[in-house]
Amino acid sequence: MQSKIVILNSKDKISGNNCNFTVPFFDSVMQSVVKIQTMQVFIPNQFYNIDESNNYLEFKQGINLVNFNFQITPGQYNIDQLITVLETEINAQLASGASTTITKNEFTNQLILTTSGGAAPVNNQLQLIDTSTIKEVLGFIDTTSSLAILTLPFAWNLNQLQYVQVHSQDLASSNGLDGGSAATISLLTTCSLVETPFGGTATVRANDNELAEIIYDDVRVLNQIRIKLRDSSGRLLSLPDNHHVTVIVKVYY
Repeated sequence: MQSKIVILNSKDKISGNNCNFTVPFFDSVMQSVVKIQTMQVFIPNQFYNIDESNNYLEFKQGINLVNFNFQITPGQYNIDQLITVLETEINAQLASGASTTITKNEFTNQLILTTSGGAAPVNNQLQLIDTSTIKEVLGFIDTTSSLAILTLPFAWNLNQLQYVQVHSQDLASSNGLDGGSAATISLLTTCSLVETPFGGTATVRANDNELAEIIYDDVRVLNQIRIKLRDSSGRLLSLPDNHHVTVIVKVYY
């Protein structure tokens, strides 16, 4: 049995984007593959902490039966930047002279929303609605009480993406022995971002060849290989066009 190192890089893609890409191969060794080993993965941590999946806030002012809502522009925010955006967007929609100030408890990392200035006390009651996709970022899960001073029950979380799952149905029918039609997992490896700050590059290296190898029941032809990056819930991720993913495998033939 012979082997060859193959580099899968999203900059060589023929379709898709940097988190869901297909790379072509014309090498003859890819016509008779019997197993592969995932050797190393490089993933740039350019994943925004506020993106299209968690940038929507819906809220209600006490006097108004109609819910207000807005979307925050995707980007990488610290808590002070996020507070500024939230105050601006909320206050642009509040009625009857009311305005909201957002402060933070530095000890518990909880946000406090204080509404005042309304024409009547009921104008100063603010309620956050559980349909908000940003709710876990801000620190609430269920619809909050309608209050003039609203302390969110949980700490804010601007570091939600901890792990990236690297999938390839072409390479892996399962994470281990090729399970055929019974297999539903196409996981190659999981890459941790816990110690990689935004702007850095996360790396995972296979230190155990047996755990990293995928053995096929039948010889495979791999003319094209598709790689997908997902979060822990299975949602496809996204990266800027100029930040590329590299997956290095050893192909046995």
